This record gives sequence, C-alpha cells and structure tokens, in this order.
Amino acid sequence: MSQIMTRTCFAEYLSKQKGAFPVGLLTVTEPKARKTGNPFIGAKRETLRNVFLGGSYESIVNNAQERDGGTRSFVADSLPWGEAINAFLIGNKGKLYLRYFPVKSGCKGQDKWTHNGAEIPVESVQPFLYTSAPSNEAGVEWRTVGLDNVMEVSIKGETIKLTD
Repeated sequence: MSQIMTRTCFAEYLSKQKGAFPVGLLTVTEPKARKTGNPFIGAKRETLRNVFLGGSYESIVNNAQERDGGTRSFVADSLPWGEAINAFLIGNKGKLYLRYFPVKSGCKGQDKWTHNGAEIPVESVQPFLYTSAPSNEAGVEWRTVGLDNVMEVSIKGETIKLTD
C-alpha cells in the first residue's frame, strides 16, 4: 500500500508512534563538496537504506555495551545542537531533522549519484567530497537527515511518499 503525505503530516504521524521500529528510508541530499576544480558542483546523492527510527539513544548504547560484555553505564549528553522534539525528530533553527540508527546487518545503503539529471559514478565525485567525522566513542552511529531531504519511507508494510 502506498500513500502521499506532507512532511508536516508525517511529523505528526511520527509523534504518535511508540518505541523503535525498522523502516526503509529514501533520501536525496547534496553532500558538502570542495568547489575548487570540481566539475560536479550540485551533485546529488540518492540513498536507500534500512534504519531504525525511535528509541532511546542511551538505551541503544547501553544495550550494545551489554552485548559486548560490558556494563550498562552510558549516560547520554544533551544534544550538541537543536532540541529533541520526540524520539524521532530534532528541531533546529526552524528546520526538522529525522533521527535514525543505521541497521548494522543486512542491506547497506544503496547510492545513486546524479549531476544535472544524469547518473554519474561515485568515483567521479568522490575526490571532491569531504570525509565524515568518525563514530562517537560509544560506537553507535546516531545520524540525522533533514526531513526536507526524505523522499520516501517504507514503514509497517506501507510506503509513504513525502511532499512539501
């Protein structure tokens, strides 16, 4: 089943959800890239990945530590930026961000790169991209993506296409 939903309605939909659950997430972003000598300025990355939405960051880290034979001693700091709206969304400077945890096993993100509407190999644009910061010391990858960059969410057997 498929439906179309505005991002505002999707944010309200998420606010009514409980716990953590897996979803398929389709995003389109324009990664930060060097401009000097870059023939691919404005290249876009379309990524389809499996992630978990919701849940408590502190609980997820403590569960990972326990699985690795450690103790449940992690206490999360407050957010370094923005304000948690709920377990799914962070607000910052009038913009909403979807918080997610990548699924470690199974399907890794599938990327497609485009520039001026034409598909390009990642090897072409890779030399111009900035590298991302390493994972935190707890080893749990907590990520965010601007809700305006989320195009589609497959959730609980349903596909939701997001619009403005």
